[in-house]
Amino acid sequence: MTGRHQRLCVWVGLLFLPLFWIGLMVAGWFPPPSPHLTTAEVVEMFTTDRTRLRFGVLILTSAAPLLAFYGAALTHQIKRSVDASSPLATAQTLVAACLILEFIIPQMIWQAGAYRSERDPELIRLCYDIGWLMYIGVVGTAIVQMVLCSIAILQDRRPEPLMPRWIGYLCLWSAVGVAGGSFCVFFQTGPLAWNGLIAFWLLAVAFFAWMVTMSWGMLRCAHPASTIVITR
Repeated sequence: MTGRHQRLCVWVGLLFLPLFWIGLMVAGWFPPPSPHLTTAEVVEMFTTDRTRLRFGVLILTSAAPLLAFYGAALTHQIKRSVDASSPLATAQTLVAACLILEFIIPQMIWQAGAYRSERDPELIRLCYDIGWLMYIGVVGTAIVQMVLCSIAILQDRRPEPLMPRWIGYLCLWSAVGVAGGSFCVFFQTGPLAWNGLIAFWLLAVAFFAWMVTMSWGMLRCAHPASTIVITR
C-alpha cells in the first residue's frame, strides 16, 4: 500500500507542471514580461485585462499546493534510500513546505496589484517587481531539495540501488541550473534578468528535467520488490 501511496503522490504532484504553464499562458506571462517595462506599461498590463491576469494567477495558486504531494513522495524516497530516521528526510520535508509558500506568496502579491484598478501606479509596479523577484530569485529551497535527493541516491548502499546513480548526478546538475535565477535581483535586461536565458529558461528546463526524472525514478522503484527500508 505504501508504494501505491507514493505513486499517487508522484502523479498528483506532476499535475503541477501542466497547471503551472497553463496558468502562465492564461495570464499572458509566458514567456515572462520584461523587468524593464515602464510604470505605465506595467499598469496597463494589470488594468487592461485584469480578469485574464487574475484568473491565470488563480490557476497558478491552485497548482502550488500539489507540490505538497510531490514533497511527500520525495521524503518517502529519501527514507527508503538511506534510512527511515535520516535527518535528510526531515530537511526535505521542511524545504518542500517552504517551496510551496514561495509560489503562493508572490502569486497573491500579483493578485493584490490587480485587485483595485484605482491603486497607485507605483504600488502596482512594486507588486509586479516583488512578485517576479520572489518567483524567480528565491531558488535556495529548490537547490536544497535537489542536493538532498542527490545525496540520498548516491548514498544508497544496496548492491542494486533503488534509483540509478546517474539520477543523483542529474540532481546536482539541476541544482546548478536553477541557481542562476538568484541573480535576477541585479539585472533588468540580459540573460540574468527574470525573463532571461539563464535566470528563467535554464531554470525552467533544469527544474522540469529534475521533476520529470525524479518522478520516473520514483515510479520505477515504487513496487513491492523495492519497499525495503534500510535501518542501521
